[in-house]
Amino acid sequence: MKNRRSITEEDLLVTEALIAESYGRLKESVVQAPSRALGSVGGTIRRHPFAAAATAIIGGIAAYVIITRMTSPGAGAGQKEERSHPGLGHEMQAMIIPLVAPFVIGYIQKYIGSILSPENR
Repeated sequence: MKNRRSITEEDLLVTEALIAESYGRLKESVVQAPSRALGSVGGTIRRHPFAAAATAIIGGIAAYVIITRMTSPGAGAGQKEERSHPGLGHEMQAMIIPLVAPFVIGYIQKYIGSILSPENR
């Protein structure tokens, strides 16, 4: 075995101080994370107001479609819904969503990537 020096009370106090400092920085980061995220969201909205509005609108439409399909009668497993003809709104959704989805997904990926990039930390 190697000879090691014994741990002194001063070593313990220094270690305790370093742990307390690290914990304080961790608490500060956790508290500041939401404000930093909201600040970057606000900045993005100011820089790209039309894209932000389009994303919000499309997100709302997607949420509406998902909720209406989940809560519609016949949404249970194994049940077939008999309809004479889908409404105009459903036809428009069926045509618009596949066209717009790649643009929205790309925008969201770029935005999240910019938030998570090491440059913004």
